[in-house]
Amino acid sequence: MTTTPLESDFDPFAPETMADPYPALAGLLRSGEPAYLEHREMWVVTRYDDVRAATKDHTRFSSADGIAYDRSRLPILFGVDPPDHTRLRRLISRDFTPRAVESWRPLVERICGELVRAAVEAGEVDLVREVLVPLPVRVIAALLGIPGDDVAQFKAWSEGVIEGFNANARLRVHGRLGPDATEEAAHRQRAAKKALSAVANISVYFHTLLEERRAQPRGTDLISKLLAANEDNLRDDELVWLCLALLVGGNETTTHLLGNLCVALMDHPGEHRLARTGPEPMAAAIEETLRFDPPVQSVFRTAAGDIEIGGTLIPRGSRVQLSFAAANRDPRRWDDPGRFSIERASDGHLSFGSGIHFCVGAPLVRLEAATFLRQLFESTDAMALNGEPERIKSPTFRGFARLPMRLTPSARAS
Repeated sequence: MTTTPLESDFDPFAPETMADPYPALAGLLRSGEPAYLEHREMWVVTRYDDVRAATKDHTRFSSADGIAYDRSRLPILFGVDPPDHTRLRRLISRDFTPRAVESWRPLVERICGELVRAAVEAGEVDLVREVLVPLPVRVIAALLGIPGDDVAQFKAWSEGVIEGFNANARLRVHGRLGPDATEEAAHRQRAAKKALSAVANISVYFHTLLEERRAQPRGTDLISKLLAANEDNLRDDELVWLCLALLVGGNETTTHLLGNLCVALMDHPGEHRLARTGPEPMAAAIEETLRFDPPVQSVFRTAAGDIEIGGTLIPRGSRVQLSFAAANRDPRRWDDPGRFSIERASDGHLSFGSGIHFCVGAPLVRLEAATFLRQLFESTDAMALNGEPERIKSPTFRGFARLPMRLTPSARAS
């Protein structure tokens, strides 16, 4: 056991790291040992085998303090440990099996088709605003039985929750702020207020919807199914938090995956041409993007006891960042990991997590991504950037806030 842990000035919340985390993560991976960030009072685990083992070990790496840096405790599916997690997961997982998700294909095809056709007809679009944001929010809203007129409001609430999450994550612990402390603190206060308001509004809305579904069950929407299958007698507030997790988690992951996918293909013309040749290369492009540039970069856990990783002791109570972004580029696991190649076997990436917290919505994310890419390729002969894309500013999520593109309609479709 080493007595002096590897220390690093790596800062996952620095603007330059959020813009491009991979050079710094490559530096940490050269050692592979867990690194202690004194300025953040946290540990970073980067090696593939270590991250994978930690995500599977919920007894030693606990989610009870939340999965965010600031230890925000929310009773959502991915932020609790058993036995509560077991009850929540059992209720929702039956509706997100690959077979169940396949029954939603016509809905995804219809919504995606409407959005992609409109974007191609426009020719020059901000793909994030016109397609990548509305696609997952319209899909999950339809599955939950949310009326179409309420979808825009739900997206605004979802963005409010994420904005508050990111604002908290960017702060230093124990009030140690960055150089623009006053401005940063004011922004955090505004974002926190917006997030709390969004959560309150979502809660009221879903409580009302639960009462309506009890009185008049539809049978086909997810809320009606949750109520009918509630064998563990979950409380209404637990059902509301389940719905919130589906709304927020499903939206952000899909939107950012699709943006990263488009940019990766445009940055690698040979892989782009190969991806257009059939369903299997398209699927491979999606999985390679998940490995190469994951939409969820990391999650946090708390050490439930003293934990030894390699030769390093992580003390009980420590905050531990499990870096999916680093693990997915570990040269011990992947050959030439910094190269985007859809011909590599990308299975085994950790972008959906592992163990009991493996992303329950992964089959839906993959269906949305495959449908989007196929329809985009069928409708276009070419796609290119039409201006400077804008990355989101987040230490947890990686994607685009703005993606100006020029889409050339397919000669076959005209």
